[in-house]
Amino acid sequence: MEVTAWTSLHSAMNAQQDRRPFSRATLRRIASFARPHRRQLYRFLLLSVVTALLAVATPVLAGRVVNAIVQGRDTGTVTRLALLIAVIAAAEAGLGLLTRWLSATLGEGLILDLRTAVFDHVQRMPVAFFTRTRTGALVSRLNNDVIGAQRAFSNT
Repeated sequence: MEVTAWTSLHSAMNAQQDRRPFSRATLRRIASFARPHRRQLYRFLLLSVVTALLAVATPVLAGRVVNAIVQGRDTGTVTRLALLIAVIAAAEAGLGLLTRWLSATLGEGLILDLRTAVFDHVQRMPVAFFTRTRTGALVSRLNNDVIGAQRAFSNT
């Protein structure tokens, strides 16, 4: 357990040294993978903005409920505001599920495209490449690179 903690600490401290800066060519390649998924990306961004707005609306309405109670307004106003908060909460939950589903679908689609491109690239390599390269190292490198990209997409 201690060794794992020290290894994690060491990798976190040296993470800045391991990072390479993004070039414009790298960003263009990333954009080329994202291009076929533009509509899903736009939907995801739109749903994310709507969900964020709903998240902000709930505390604002809760403040109005408190103000209505303190000012002694009729119970109808408080009831309407409370029902509106409940509707917003249900909409926020539904949109949250939809956003997560869209994010997962989008991420998996991007990773599928990336894995297909890597596989196609490896298939075009000459036989001499495979005689020079250790198979296990090649498979490990390819898998780790794709998993790293998958984590980047998932975390983003």
